Amino acid sequence: MDEDAFRALFDATARPLRAYIRRVLADAAAADDVLQETYIRVLQRPDTVGPPFLWKVATNIIRDRWRRDRREREGLRRLAAEPPAGAPAGPGERVQRVLAQLKPQARALLWLAYVEGRTHAEIGEILGLRAASVRVLLFRARRAASRLLRQEGVETIPLTSSFVGRDGVGGDE
Repeated sequence: MDEDAFRALFDATARPLRAYIRRVLADAAAADDVLQETYIRVLQRPDTVGPPFLWKVATNIIRDRWRRDRREREGLRRLAAEPPAGAPAGPGERVQRVLAQLKPQARALLWLAYVEGRTHAEIGEILGLRAASVRVLLFRARRAASRLLRQEGVETIPLTSSFVGRDGVGGDE
């Protein structure tokens, strides 16, 4: 891959890819490290480059980090801690606490579906799951997030089969 092709790929994908990684890891510095490692690996295999491949590589790097470094997972749990005494938690902080309480896979599913707007097939490819499994796991992740959000006092939309997002993500397809 020549420099211009890499720059075009980077410019088109770096920002959304970093946002995905940042949300899954809940650590800006670690997200930057994973993003850099993702593009290094892409440069080593230029024949398989494309956005789904980038997300899959990033997801695999994240998984490797979790397996290799237990402290990373402990850092994710710290995000669920209460805000400093006397500081009221706004809706954004409460949503972040809820996301930090979810399992990493659930956070990744929710992020890819509702922030990235990915289809079940794309999410499956990125996370190494079948599209049918994505549908079930995404439903469970939404249900868990909704329950936790209600506990935090954040208003949620009802989870019904009539709620369908882009390309069927979010409900009946």
